[in-house]
Amino acid sequence: MERVLVCLLASTRAHQLSFPSFKRRVLDELNGDLALALLIDDNYDYSNRFWQHAKYRWTAPIYSDYGEAFDFAQRSLCQQYNVPAPNWRQMLQIKGAWQGGIRSPDPQPSASSILTFCRWLLLNGLHRDQILDRYDRFVITRPDFVWLCPHPPLSVLDRDAIWVPDGEDYSGLNDRHLVASRTNIVNCLNMIEDILLHPSQLYEEMRDVPGHYHWNDELFLAHHLKRKGLFDKVMRFPYVMYSARPVNDESPTWRRGRYEPAVGHYVKYEMEYRAASAYATIIRNRADWESGAWKEFVPISRPVSRLHRLRYACEASYFNIRSALRRPGRIARFARFCGRAVNRKIQPPQ
Repeated sequence: MERVLVCLLASTRAHQLSFPSFKRRVLDELNGDLALALLIDDNYDYSNRFWQHAKYRWTAPIYSDYGEAFDFAQRSLCQQYNVPAPNWRQMLQIKGAWQGGIRSPDPQPSASSILTFCRWLLLNGLHRDQILDRYDRFVITRPDFVWLCPHPPLSVLDRDAIWVPDGEDYSGLNDRHLVASRTNIVNCLNMIEDILLHPSQLYEEMRDVPGHYHWNDELFLAHHLKRKGLFDKVMRFPYVMYSARPVNDESPTWRRGRYEPAVGHYVKYEMEYRAASAYATIIRNRADWESGAWKEFVPISRPVSRLHRLRYACEASYFNIRSALRRPGRIARFARFCGRAVNRKIQPPQ
């Protein structure tokens, strides 16, 4: 039996929603151990079940500028390889969401650099504590996934391949979940090294990629795997999980999502939820994965009655308005909302 390490990056957000399905359909299904590579502050809740179940934990502070986190990683890497530190900030000339969270002349609304740093934090911990050789397969995933089906068993995932969910590529490669062997996992996680150790070379490469003027995480992951000769190893399994947000969670996030009354919380990405809901009708256990029927399945959402649609619309509107009013700047937003409503009322018909 293959030994599996499941790794969560950056945070343990939404653990109240996600942990039950994660424990049953990922950890228990794969008989795996759990590792965390997290950013925490003094208010971190150590009683959450991800933390309590973890066998390995590596942490770093939450930075106001993740350029400082990159500086910290660079000092460690330069010491490891005994090389001088180049000016990695020239990479900030490559525009796009990938640099979100780093103070720069072109600030981004995302926090994408956090994941790049946390991949290094995880890899650094695996090396430092000599853990890589203890496991055959590594699963890198999100803490806020709700799993509607069991994780694909390793028996249906070719060991030599790199497995990611099918969809949400955004012109690159889905970076929300990844399964890789011990042979490939280092090059799947070391995305920060070329930024920090070879920025001039990487800048010249990325600047000249046709059609890519706004680099996101997905584009950067695809480019990185191509540089490492691994992109042709990528294979897909269907989306059987979706990203969720509790109704009381007002923490900053790139995608707030929409309230889904059928499950009682926010769904961050509609495609994930619809695909996972469809596959949940045919994949209920390991045997369903091994039968291979999912390979021919075309996920189509089931129709919802008009009465249910009306109820869902009312519930969704209530929670979306409540969420908007609870966020900072709510008074100004409410005033703008009222102003637009008044303007629509008094505007003469065309």
